[in-house]
Amino acid sequence: MTQAITAAALPGLFRPGMTVFVAGCGGESQLIFQTLKANPEAARGVRFVAIHIPGVNRNDYAGLHETARYASSFMTPDIRASTAAGRVDFVPMHYSDVTTWLRGMRFDLALMQVGVAGPGGHSLGIAADFVPAILDRAETVIAHVNPKLPAPPDCPRVPESRIDYAITAEEPLLHYDMGAGNAALTQLGANIASLIGDGDVVQIGLGKIQATVLDPLHDRKNLRLHAGMIADPVMALATSGALAAAPDAFGRAPIVTGVALGSPALYDFVAGRSDIAFRPVTHTHAIDVLGRIDNLVAVNSAIEVDLLGQANAEMIGGRQISATGGLVDFLRGARRSRGGRAIVGLVSTTSDGKTSRIVSGFAPGTSVSIARSDIDYVVTENGIADLRGKAPMARAESLIAVAAPQFRGDLTASLKG
Repeated sequence: MTQAITAAALPGLFRPGMTVFVAGCGGESQLIFQTLKANPEAARGVRFVAIHIPGVNRNDYAGLHETARYASSFMTPDIRASTAAGRVDFVPMHYSDVTTWLRGMRFDLALMQVGVAGPGGHSLGIAADFVPAILDRAETVIAHVNPKLPAPPDCPRVPESRIDYAITAEEPLLHYDMGAGNAALTQLGANIASLIGDGDVVQIGLGKIQATVLDPLHDRKNLRLHAGMIADPVMALATSGALAAAPDAFGRAPIVTGVALGSPALYDFVAGRSDIAFRPVTHTHAIDVLGRIDNLVAVNSAIEVDLLGQANAEMIGGRQISATGGLVDFLRGARRSRGGRAIVGLVSTTSDGKTSRIVSGFAPGTSVSIARSDIDYVVTENGIADLRGKAPMARAESLIAVAAPQFRGDLTASLKG
């Protein structure tokens, strides 16, 4: 039976030595974190486990107490101090493998944000990613019941009987601003959009690239989305008439996603849409599911691509700043899809224009996030490099052709060195 408590009672439920799961994306409760931050002794000797997204989930749980620890498959700038202090366990893995990792643990506590109870229980609202997989792995479930959290019609729910302690409080939801675009990003988006036709199923990673690719697609017909995350640009696409109006022959909704991240307008939008299906990562990122979707176009970004056609999406200067996430899951799924396309898009230089992001080779110590065999196209604002079926030299020449003009000479010379 669920026990109603106030936030002030939360610290009393923690003990040293506990392993605590923390929901991510919009499922992370800011109220719970702020309560723990105001009561740091509650985190003494506690190991927090979470899948928190760079630029989205900004809280440092390992920083709550000098003896606290944090484990994740993502590295974020906000945990840099705790990482330097040796309190962070970064475990690199594909997003599709995270559920297996989590289910290999037992959690003393699970912390999450849910909506007000309705038919079937409490809606997970805008974050269906990992919570469904850990409910039976948690001894005690603590939920922040937030009346502001939307309850999309087709979203997993947590049974009332599964919540042990409930803190009911209306709090602002986590918002995500992808920032302004620029001319290079706009052209990059147009180049990628030229590879997407009527009836395709589109996956696009989170960030500015989502807007620049989706905006040019408003004149397409019968598009569908299958993604780990959707953001504000999806609203304009949906109202443009470009999306399919009904489920496909296999019953798949026009939009399938695990998470919605964006503005209050986006959360109002998803709350009333029966054509959006929220699904856990075991569905959104499963390669067998992706491979059965015809004409799946996976669009993801990277930090840099070398002349072999492999990509680094997680390190700068040998320092871990992010992780592979679902990049490889979607690219490999698209390559298995009949008519699918695996696309990596990036602006050809850093923002100051001084460094090429098409490179002759990665710096020592840099991990390869995406293997060369997992990419069909590399797209920049300068054009499209079609790598399919090409030998190494032809691949390199195609990549040099889409690099920034001022770097093409040096890149060509590197092939002869």
